[in-house]
Amino acid sequence: MNSTFLPGILFLTGAVVGLLVNAWVRLMTLKPVIRPLTRCEECGARVRFWKLIPVLRWLPFQNRCRTCTARLPRSEILLEILTGTLFVLFYFMAVQLRCLEVPSVRPSGEMLEWRLIYLYVLLALLVAATSIDFREYLIPDQITIPGMLIGVLGATIAGHLQIIHLWVDWNQAVPGLTGPYIPEWIKAHSHWHGLSWSLTGLIVGGGLTWGLRLVSSVLLGQEALGLGDVTLMAMVGSFLGWQAILPILLLAPLCGILIGFLTRVMTGKTYLPYGPYLCAATLIVLMSWKWFWLAEWPAHAPGVAPEFSIRKLYGDGLGLAIIGGIALGALILLLVLLRIYRAIPVKRR
Repeated sequence: MNSTFLPGILFLTGAVVGLLVNAWVRLMTLKPVIRPLTRCEECGARVRFWKLIPVLRWLPFQNRCRTCTARLPRSEILLEILTGTLFVLFYFMAVQLRCLEVPSVRPSGEMLEWRLIYLYVLLALLVAATSIDFREYLIPDQITIPGMLIGVLGATIAGHLQIIHLWVDWNQAVPGLTGPYIPEWIKAHSHWHGLSWSLTGLIVGGGLTWGLRLVSSVLLGQEALGLGDVTLMAMVGSFLGWQAILPILLLAPLCGILIGFLTRVMTGKTYLPYGPYLCAATLIVLMSWKWFWLAEWPAHAPGVAPEFSIRKLYGDGLGLAIIGGIALGALILLLVLLRIYRAIPVKRR
């Protein structure tokens, strides 16, 4: 395919996906009367046909219903633009900057393409979860349960879609002599490895988020994380594996702090869903995976092993406990700031 036109094709593909997500989200709405995308949400009148065509419907003409004069939802148009942009950005990061290329994980050329498609499915599901959570303050099972099935089945059937193996111990690597320790069964049974890798990610993602949900309930005296957040992280784990879950849970509170305060200042809202921050953290980790996994603090003397290495932490129980403790501490900090955030008076015009 001509690389000159590829960004435009990816953008249009993402815009179409965004259009389909908008239609799907409308079907999952909690409103008494569900309107399809072809109808005005307020009165049910038919929308102009060309206002259903991606790109063309973004033109700022005739953006009001002919019957009730209600404005067509800007959020839906914005979602299509952002989804198209996200598709282009992810391709640039994955293919041009090779953000998923790490030592010990070397899929073949065909598997690289399948892995790209596999992760594009995850992106579409994250967009849908973010959209419905902002709209209805929930993440329905219609998104996460099929997402888990796609994640597990895709990993099992293909066998080489992982961004990192189920177990890689870099503590046993000897520079210049041997690489990290990888169990032999992973190399010999790719499909069984795909199944175990995806299922482990699903269990760790859902299990850790459930634990954080309990902790947040104790600290806040009410539920700060919903069951939808638990199933969302289980779905993410089924696509990315258990190793990616820890940095996602670490970054999500930071995303929540930043975006939460900005939203409070701009809109005065005191309650914001947590799911979009989990999705934002997932995108950050996915698009920076290579640099996260290979991050290290080099030794002062040449030829000596690094003093600190992220990937080595994943090879022993103490290292995993450190990462988990940092993620829990970040969540506690977020909950403390959340109490302050809700107590700040807001002047309403």
